[in-house]
Amino acid sequence: RTMEIVVSAEADKSLTHPLVRTHPVTGRKALFVSPTYTVGIEGLTFQESHAILGFLYTHMTQEQFIYRHKWRQGMLLMWDNRCTAHFADGGYDGHLRVMHRTTVAGDVPV
Repeated sequence: RTMEIVVSAEADKSLTHPLVRTHPVTGRKALFVSPTYTVGIEGLTFQESHAILGFLYTHMTQEQFIYRHKWRQGMLLMWDNRCTAHFADGGYDGHLRVMHRTTVAGDVPV
């Protein structure tokens, strides 16, 4: 509620990037898609993109790939957005959620 959202034309641009990226440190492959931000697959029709992306979203949200964090007082949690899809679904009801978000500028996905 206290985070300032800065609106700009730059934020509204559509960009292309690989569907699968290689992590620059580990060399492992990871899906680089998001149900929130991915709008299609270049070179495919809307229907083709929708079918493939729907399959990928269903695949990546299988229980075997999900980590659910159990919060305790004084915990700090960090994750690598280059290979993690983040979804906050609560777990802190009745407590003040304090979040300090830091984004490290990195490489161009390949």
